[in-house]
Amino acid sequence: MTGTAVVLMSLVLILSVGAEDKSRLYRRPACGGLSINQACPLNFSPVCGNDGITYVNECTLCVQRMHTNGDILIVKEGRC
Repeated sequence: MTGTAVVLMSLVLILSVGAEDKSRLYRRPACGGLSINQACPLNFSPVCGNDGITYVNECTLCVQRMHTNGDILIVKEGRC
């Protein structure tokens, strides 16, 4: 019985290490001072949101956050 308990505890430990909270790896966009009707600059500097959408730049991601009241974070710079 103790061998089974050790195996189960080891399995739980391995699974908990693999279930890392990825939201800590994402970056919160700098949306301070923007309004929902913000005209974003036309510069092409794509960012990948945690919703799987590539945004033209960080400003367009911020505007989408405001429209949806969603907590869209930046997964990485560049396309998804």
